[in-house]
Amino acid sequence: MAKKEKKKSGIAESFEPRLLAATASNALEMLEEVGDKAPALVEAWVRESNALAVHAIAWADDAPALARKTARRGLNILKSRGVPLPEKNKKPEPAPQPASFEAWYLAPDQSGVSVFTIGSHSAGQNFDIVDVQIHENAGVIDVRVGEATRSGIRSAFRNIESSRGYAPVPVPVEWARWHIEQAKKRNATSGLIMPLGFDTSANLLKPVPEQEPVHPIERENISLDDTEIQSRISGSSTLHNDPEFRSWLPEMEFINELLGKIGHRIGPDPGQQQQEQITAVFNEEVAAATDRFFTPDVRQRLAERLRDAAISVHARAGRERTLDVLATAEAAKRAGLITSPPSEIPFLKDFFNKALALVAASQGGKLNIPIAAPPTEQQGLVAPPEVFEEAAKTRAGRTDSDAESGSASE
Repeated sequence: MAKKEKKKSGIAESFEPRLLAATASNALEMLEEVGDKAPALVEAWVRESNALAVHAIAWADDAPALARKTARRGLNILKSRGVPLPEKNKKPEPAPQPASFEAWYLAPDQSGVSVFTIGSHSAGQNFDIVDVQIHENAGVIDVRVGEATRSGIRSAFRNIESSRGYAPVPVPVEWARWHIEQAKKRNATSGLIMPLGFDTSANLLKPVPEQEPVHPIERENISLDDTEIQSRISGSSTLHNDPEFRSWLPEMEFINELLGKIGHRIGPDPGQQQQEQITAVFNEEVAAATDRFFTPDVRQRLAERLRDAAISVHARAGRERTLDVLATAEAAKRAGLITSPPSEIPFLKDFFNKALALVAASQGGKLNIPIAAPPTEQQGLVAPPEVFEEAAKTRAGRTDSDAESGSASE
């Protein structure tokens, strides 16, 4: 037994006094200095009752595994001797990560309804989400508050895209907050009751910028000169094939008015007229209906709606198609009643051509034209070929849900 104690004494004596006097702050450094003898040094600290050094190594994740195991065993030995041990240091709680904010925008539908989605989350946490559905005139019409994962948000956006043909796109949070605040102010004017949800989502909707932030399209540095605007207008009718604009139509009352004027000019016996005459009547009345419908106020709202829809077009189809949209928006604002009337802008005129095409397609290829004179029954009039060509174009890839408005939240 004495021989064994002599052996231990020999091991302890093999270390310099400075190593045996290690502190909690330099214990790991001392172990690195002795290399493979690290477990033996820990045993020496135990014999010397150097509780601080032993304790430091016992709970040091970066200490050699064998030395750490020896130190933890040594703590039990020291405890059995009655040696006071320091308290185990708890790992500091990680500082809370600041919440990050993101915003998305679903372009307006044919009714002028768009959806802003704002979400915030910290690392490893779900999103707090608010969907705010606004109308360009009435203001806020719906607010939905909830929680979602990143994958859940993506899934909801994919569902929207499958029904509309386009999805919500990222926009600056400040721009989204400013527009939502402006929409709230319109509720006071329109009389529309403010939906519940704003109080519980204040952390997402504030702070609101004092001035209108730069429009997302302006951030892209996209601009047009007069020459380019004119060159792009001629092909603007094709915009109706884009998903953002497929459902844009005049209200039915204006379609009925157009059909009534066509019926009045054609008369009770359209069979007596040549197809060229009927086609001319259609073209003239469609142009007149376009000019009546697109008043200065309507054209201004349409231009703003086009500009906002360009955010979606830019994300989906790129810069060139965005230029087509912006050119059409600018031309709509500049149109007049005498010079450059709305009917000279193909995109505007085709609001009515598209509407007639859809009506004809729903009636088996005929338009029921109201006739003022006998016979009193509505007559089935075969629409001009141009109308059916338009129907084929506008219905290509179109689903029933394209004409329905939706929300960014699922």
